[in-house]
Amino acid sequence: MLVSTTAAAADAPDKAAANGGVSLDIVLNGHITPKCTVGGGDTIDLGQLNVDKNVSARFDVACNVPFEMVFRSSEGGIAHVSKPQGEGPYAGIVPYRLGVRVPGLTPEPVQLQADFTSGQMVGGATLNSGDAIAKGGGEITLQTEMTAGRDLLAGDYADSITIVINPRV
Repeated sequence: MLVSTTAAAADAPDKAAANGGVSLDIVLNGHITPKCTVGGGDTIDLGQLNVDKNVSARFDVACNVPFEMVFRSSEGGIAHVSKPQGEGPYAGIVPYRLGVRVPGLTPEPVQLQADFTSGQMVGGATLNSGDAIAKGGGEITLQTEMTAGRDLLAGDYADSITIVINPRV
């Protein structure tokens, strides 16, 4: 806090200062640190991967400044745990689309959204909030994309989606 005392000029509009009084200026300063968090997350069991699946999940997101969210897929699809390249005529990966929705404020309410393929997320796919801040929880929707006539290698399949939020200050 900065406090200064000055003698007021006789022609100042303030009555006390006009009568030869003394004025005191108090300057108030403050700061709010940018804060972005993302949380939640869980395991989604898709069961048998013999037909297209469509699932959704909620996650927590809060950011008091504009931000970008980066979505990364560890495998570029739901991959066979030991033979992601498949074997013989059998495929070892199930591609998917990931939809993302995050409520925001600009100060008016807005819906931030994006749609990515699992392949796009290998290098990181970004949702940019523009001038908006995060208002609350987000939602992802995942839809597998089975190719007609495509046979999958028997076994367990998995992928891990990582969400990173970066404040833009």
